[in-house]
Formats: sequence, C-alpha cells, structure tokens
Amino acid sequence: MRRTVLLTLGVLLLARLADASPIQIDFVGLGKAQVVTLAGVRNVTAYAGELDWAWLGGTPNGYGSSFYSYCVDVLNNEQDPQSVAVRSTDDILAPAVLSKAAWLFDSFAVDIHNTGTSAMAAGLQLAIWEVLYDTNYDLSSGAFWVSMASDDALKYGTSYLQALSSAGSGYMSATTTWLDANPGAGQDQITLAPVPEPATLALLATGLVGLAARRKRFLTPGSSSL
Repeated sequence: MRRTVLLTLGVLLLARLADASPIQIDFVGLGKAQVVTLAGVRNVTAYAGELDWAWLGGTPNGYGSSFYSYCVDVLNNEQDPQSVAVRSTDDILAPAVLSKAAWLFDSFAVDIHNTGTSAMAAGLQLAIWEVLYDTNYDLSSGAFWVSMASDDALKYGTSYLQALSSAGSGYMSATTTWLDANPGAGQDQITLAPVPEPATLALLATGLVGLAARRKRFLTPGSSSL
C-alpha cells in the first residue's frame, strides 16, 4: 500500500514538473478590458483586464485550447507569440505577494468573465498590479498608482483591495497558474489553474484511499504498523 501511495505522489510530481517546460502562447485579442494610464514603477498607457490567448504547439494537460489571463508584469510588454513556463504561483521563492494576486484572481476573475463588465475587469487588473508593486493599497498614490482610469474601474479596484484586506491571512493558501516569461522576452500572466484529467483524478483517489487504509490500520486496536 505504501508503494502505491509513493508511486501516486511521484507521478503527480512528474506531471507538475512537465508542465513547467516552456511552451508558446499566441495573443488573440482582448476580453473585458479598459485603457488605463499608470505611473510610479512605470509610466505607461495600457489595457487593464482580460487578455485572450491560444496555446501553440500543443495544449498542456488540464487546459482548454484557449484561455484568458491577467497581467502580473507591468515592467515588460507582452510579445506575440511569447514563450512561457507553465507554473503554479506557489512555485516562486517569495510567494506571499503573488499569493495575494492569486487570491484576487481566484475570488473575482471567473464571475467577471461570466457576468461582469469591462470596468470590473479593469478594476481587478489594477488591484492585482497594486498588490504586486506597492504596499499601501491606494490606487492614487505610492510606488504604483493610476493617473487615468474610469471612475468605475477605480471603484471596483478599491473594493477588491478592501476585500483582500478583510480576508486577513486567507490569501496565503490561494494559488493559480503563473505563466512565467523570460525577462525581456514577454510578459508574465496569471490564469485559471488546470482541471485534472480523469486519469489523474483516479490516480490521486487511489493514493488517498491508500492513505486512509494505512491510517485505519494504525488506529485499529491490536493491528501491526508494519
């Protein structure tokens, strides 16, 4: 039973490492987004909100052929196409800040994509940039600030930041997919985490059943731990 559990964990680890191999993505257009002007860490006019992409040369396990993302890199410009490593946001050395961005994305991006507005998407993008490049969580001042955006985008961005502050340490467990571009060769993005394939789910279930059975043996009076 122990061998089955170790084999399961090993296969899942190999699958995760395989997904970190570089792959190309192709920019196909904008989703819900608005034009904003940023200042501080970089003075630039840019789109804030959903970017739409397609995978080139094969689709990673658990993803659809196309997807939307939010930018986590105002210091570089997106390239088309661009090569990225598909990682998890908790794979970096100092994940706390990116975990806040992941929490914002996980909490709001899907609802915005399904039923929200461009102003909501722009506000979410501004909030994500704010937690990555500043510490005071004020869109009008600090190391990162917004010099031009719609009133609604600023309103929603502020509300998302307030929700993050109210969550306390809840952001620490948040994780999503981080598309890691080489510096100067594209723009990092975050997108939805992959949906495990049925075979992977079955393998994971086998491992969990094995762990449960092993735990039951420990707890059963008179049973041996060997």
